Amino acid sequence: MNTFFSDTDGLIGFSLFGWLHLLTIAVLILAVYLLYRFRFRLMKWRFREQMRYLFAGIMFLNMTVYYGLKLYNGIWDFHVHLPLHFCFISGYLFMYALVTNRKEMFHWLYFFAFAGPLPAILLPDLTCGFDRFLYWQYFISHHFFLIAVFYCLFVLQWRVERKDIVPAIIKANFVFLLVFLFNQLFHTNYIMTSTLPSHILRLMPFLSHFQSPILLLELAGVASALFAYSFVLHDYNRRSVLS
Repeated sequence: MNTFFSDTDGLIGFSLFGWLHLLTIAVLILAVYLLYRFRFRLMKWRFREQMRYLFAGIMFLNMTVYYGLKLYNGIWDFHVHLPLHFCFISGYLFMYALVTNRKEMFHWLYFFAFAGPLPAILLPDLTCGFDRFLYWQYFISHHFFLIAVFYCLFVLQWRVERKDIVPAIIKANFVFLLVFLFNQLFHTNYIMTSTLPSHILRLMPFLSHFQSPILLLELAGVASALFAYSFVLHDYNRRSVLS
């Protein structure tokens, strides 16, 4: 059990676009498809609202164990282990929205859930497989996060509209600004506002010529928001035809 919670690589490795990476993405796609395929049945499920608390509980427990282990092992460092990564910020806000049933927050959190987790899902900074807790921590913080978001969209019918894209981008930029100022003050690199991770530069060396990662983050954020809206647009078009 101690080995499971260690930060060392296990017997099952994780490589970028390797079999486990592709399998993990496939599980996410399958889960989203099943939510959409059986959404009408799930809408009639008597415990469909209670799932909000289960999702929030799993996400909160995941982060509690993650940071608890860092503190217990004496390796917690505020330069890298504060919950100031965009995925973690979005995750905690989403937990709050789930528990309090704040549907109005979903109008912009929906896009946050893509802007943060989606790039991390496609380009994960991960080397260990499912025989290590870090793999599951990463999966819950990104893949499971998105699955819960789609549950709210398809089953709970939390609505998102095209007009929500711009306010979501503005709010995301406000978060970026606050984290950027924090990074400048404490010489940290949360949300990659200062430098891009080494594994991304190894995959795409040409990005090293960009002196400001913020521009790349903006482009990735806008692209993620437009991709996120495609799911909403498809659902609205379908309902318009049915009506």
